[in-house]
Amino acid sequence: MDEFDNMLINLKVLQSLQCHVRLDTTETLFKIHVASPWVPTFLRRWWSHQTRLTDITRIQTLYQDARHLVNNNHPQAGRINAYLVDSRKGLLNMKTTYCNDPTVVALLDVILDCSDTPTIHERITN
Repeated sequence: MDEFDNMLINLKVLQSLQCHVRLDTTETLFKIHVASPWVPTFLRRWWSHQTRLTDITRIQTLYQDARHLVNNNHPQAGRINAYLVDSRKGLLNMKTTYCNDPTVVALLDVILDCSDTPTIHERITN
């Protein structure tokens, strides 16, 4: 798979993210964190050098890359837009998951605000 496919897959994974479920962004492709009965989540995240902020940074980069393609009239800009809009659901669920961490909630709000630009919505209606 190329970077474009990876971007779309990661947006789809974000879309499917439910409340109180952790996202794993340590690999090229995002995945839903699956709890292990023998390794606590905090230990696994510590071992892989994964934090909430690294996850948010990867999500920000994903959104910036996707918006860049849309704003530069990529041949599949409409498809990218649809994936961006659909992925917002997962970000809103992440806000619920991390509701006790105001920094993460604020960072997610910034990503959501940036993804709510007229350019993206204009392309959806065209």
